[in-house]
Parts: sequence; structure tokens; C-alpha cells
Amino acid sequence: MPSNRRWLEGLAGVRCDHPLARYTSFGIGGPADYFVESAEPGRLVEACSRRGIPYLLLGAGTNLLVSDLGVEGLVIRCINRGWRIQGTRVFAESGLKMMRLARICADHDLRGLEWAIGVPGSVGGAVYQDAGCWGSELRQVLAMAIGLRPGVGRQEWTPVDLELGYRTSALRQGRLRGAVVEGVWLELAAGDGAEARRRMAALVRERSRTQPIATRNCGSVFKNPPGDSAGRLIEAAGLRGEREGAAMVSLHHANFIENLGGATAEQVDRLIERVKAAVAEQFGVALECEVERVGRWPEGRVS
Repeated sequence: MPSNRRWLEGLAGVRCDHPLARYTSFGIGGPADYFVESAEPGRLVEACSRRGIPYLLLGAGTNLLVSDLGVEGLVIRCINRGWRIQGTRVFAESGLKMMRLARICADHDLRGLEWAIGVPGSVGGAVYQDAGCWGSELRQVLAMAIGLRPGVGRQEWTPVDLELGYRTSALRQGRLRGAVVEGVWLELAAGDGAEARRRMAALVRERSRTQPIATRNCGSVFKNPPGDSAGRLIEAAGLRGEREGAAMVSLHHANFIENLGGATAEQVDRLIERVKAAVAEQFGVALECEVERVGRWPEGRVS
């Protein structure tokens, strides 16, 4: 609609046909019809919903595979990164990176978030998929999320409201789809900040040893099946080092796909499907993607 186009083009700082690759950890992605960075994502989400404009919320761009054909409507990159501490309770806005938040908490002698030093995404993204590593998940320390549900207004959500589970939530696959997280309250424990920093340093060393952190990738591609490891299954299927163009199953960790330089979303997608088919054929296990595919795809599907 012409009125929607005028509204979009009138947004402060908006960019048209803006490439998204630089905003994703994969280094892959076609252009957004319209792109804007905002410290008030809720306001834009409400306006887009009211006008019938598709929108995509973008944090640190991890766990995303953005189509080569780009993204329809408005891409909103969340840059609200404020935080504050009240005793053992921590408030963090959704655009703040989890790694940064982990360091902030340790610097204030708070314990319980050391594991987040291994989560490269943002706070909002962490809520969206109940991020976790090394046996810990966000839901274990999340007291409340604050956000906006289009047509309803601002709300507060407990972990139960969010239906947090292994790499999923009601924001991703439930009744809160389309809502935006603006901030969270975490409940941590008082402790030794120096010990927390030592623990995080050890976790960083372990992550460097076991994951391809120096390459362009989206993090873990597949969820771990119950009682097993996706990486183990992929390696056992003989897929380590398999390629589609410039996309490769990592030699460092088989549950990662690396962009060797110039990989396309289509190449990554084909490699994902090859891995799923091989593991299903050899072991009878249906791997479920952790990475989320967004944007326009040739066959018109978005997952």
C-alpha cells in the first residue's frame, strides 16, 4: 500500500534494500526491503502490526539463516542495551549481548550466569529460544520477561507464560509468536566475582577448544536428540567436511556449518537437508534444526 511505503520510508534512519549479511553470524543474507535500528522495537512492532506490514526482529543475528532473496517488510535490529542491578536481581534490555551481560554480573559479584559467556546471541534471542550451554538454560535464572504483544500492549511473562523448553518458547512456536521482548529480570546469587571470572575464562578456553569460534557460522545447527548428540551422529554418518559450495560441515565440530567465504543461504540449506537425510537413513534419527530459516525462499516457504 502506498501509505505503508510512505510510512516506512519516513522512519528515522531507515534504509531500503539493505543487505543483511553483515548483521548475521553466518555472514549470509539478502536485502531487507526496509531496515532500521531501534532502541524501541516494541513501538515499531506495534505500528507494523497495525498496518499489516511484515516484520522481523534481529538481535545479534545468531541461529539465523537469512534467505539470499532477502526479507519482506521491515527488519528491526534491536539496539536497546541498557542494564541495571538491584541486589541479586538484574534487569537487561533485549539488545544486550549475553556474553556482555555475563561479564557485568561477575563484575558485580553475582553468580549463576557464567555459562552465558558461551552464548553469542542477545538477551532477546536468548529468551526466544531459551538459550543455554554446558547444562544450563536461561529459564533457570529468568524471573520475568517484559515485552509487547501486538494488539494487546505491554505484558510481563514468567517462564511458564513463555513455555520455555529446549531451544524453544511460545515466542518461537506458540501463542506469543510476533511479540517482542524488550527486557528481562534475572534472579542470580551473591558470590565471588573473581571466581566467576575464572570460571568464565575456563569456559572460554573450552569453547575455543571444541567449537569453530573463529569462523563464520550460526552456532549449533541441530538440537541434540534425547540422550544423544547431534554432532556425534553427524560425525558417525561420515559427514564431517562435507560441502555444498562454500558451506561446509565443520571439521572442528560436526554440529556446526561454516561459511568458508561467499557461501549462500541456499548452499547452507541444501547441506542441512543432506545431513538430515543421511542421519535419518543411517540411524533412524530425525534431526531438528536449531537454526531458523527466515525471509523469502524459492518455494515460498519460511521456517
